[in-house]
Amino acid sequence: MKKVLLVLLMFLFIVGCGSTTNNELDMDKASLAIEKRLNNMVKIEDTTLTDAYNLDLSKMDKWIFKQNEEGDLYAIIKTSNKTEVKNAMKDYFAKVKDFNSSYSPERLEILENRLEKTLGDYLIYIVARDNESIYQDILDTMK
Repeated sequence: MKKVLLVLLMFLFIVGCGSTTNNELDMDKASLAIEKRLNNMVKIEDTTLTDAYNLDLSKMDKWIFKQNEEGDLYAIIKTSNKTEVKNAMKDYFAKVKDFNSSYSPERLEILENRLEKTLGDYLIYIVARDNESIYQDILDTMK
């Protein structure tokens, strides 16, 4: 009887007591969830990120940067260098702000109210009118 109880306890420990929550972000699923709300998103090329915005992509393990013609933008970055990448993203958004102040001043408020979240090893940035709902959609992909 003790062996059966011990095996059962070990099984529950390994399985996690039936927990079905996945704590790992799937970047592709998250990207699809975002693009259900934001139209015509186009990848920002790595050369643009490095040359125009001076981002050091070697500090990132994996990344997705996309934008559309309306000025919506999102970035999902997996990194073990969170502090360095967060600082680099502050500079990135300062440059985006400079660009928008010349060509699209109406986007400045949305840019200033962007969502910035840390989720485990991931940094998530969303520049859109409904960024909190979009972030919730990302969290829903993890269930």
